[in-house]
Amino acid sequence: MPEIAFINLCLKTFAFIFIVALSFIGVKSQNLASAKILSSSGTVQITRQTAGGASRVKLRAGDELFTDDVIKTGVGGRVVVGLKDGSQAIISENTTVEIKDTNNSPRTIFNVLRGKTRIKIEKLGGKPNPYRVTTPTTVIAVRGTIFDVFVSNDETKVFVEEGEVSVALLTAPDNQVILTPGQFTRVKKDQPPQPQQQFKPGRNNEHFSQTPANGRGRSGFDNPSENNSGNGNGFPGSSGNAPGRNPNASPGNSGNAGGGRRGKP
Repeated sequence: MPEIAFINLCLKTFAFIFIVALSFIGVKSQNLASAKILSSSGTVQITRQTAGGASRVKLRAGDELFTDDVIKTGVGGRVVVGLKDGSQAIISENTTVEIKDTNNSPRTIFNVLRGKTRIKIEKLGGKPNPYRVTTPTTVIAVRGTIFDVFVSNDETKVFVEEGEVSVALLTAPDNQVILTPGQFTRVKKDQPPQPQQQFKPGRNNEHFSQTPANGRGRSGFDNPSENNSGNGNGFPGSSGNAPGRNPNASPGNSGNAGGGRRGKP
């Protein structure tokens, strides 16, 4: 009968709209992490938690990230993430990072699960800008600095290029080691951070270059305010000497040569 066919059509239409609405609510109910993708290259996989469970999403430069998004890079993969205050992070190849909630205190940017990440925290009006970064073993507190986090198995290494950070065991946050430029520490599972050791600033640059295979040890970015000379820390619009210079500069390929040999501490 026409009436029954009409009712069935209405029910099917309502069911379709209901399912779409649930999917929309599932995404929108998540918290935006005040972070977005600035650039990505190579093999990059992003997993997002929704009402229907975890699913892979395709993001492009400029797309927003959500709390609990997981970024996983493969061989040759590289992602640059930017925060609203101008702070940035470079996620190197073979790295897994979980995006955390920067809107609540303590403001945690990442949980670095494995691999290598370089993070630059901008100061706000010359004042400290406190954030935290965690790993499976470690909590790292920063206020305005450039530092590297290397995670493998049950060990975390933290290297400070600029500024100052405190490093502590995740289960004993009051037992801290303070790192200044040119210092690093190791944190192993269930052990406090080791005493500060020295390293040559810039020695990790190769891991964060746009083209690490060429051995330049440079970032591959241009800095228009410095006659296109390549910077050393891997962030766009930065000279490698002072964080926060020209934060709106666009990445490019400078082709400059540089040092920065890889070596184990």
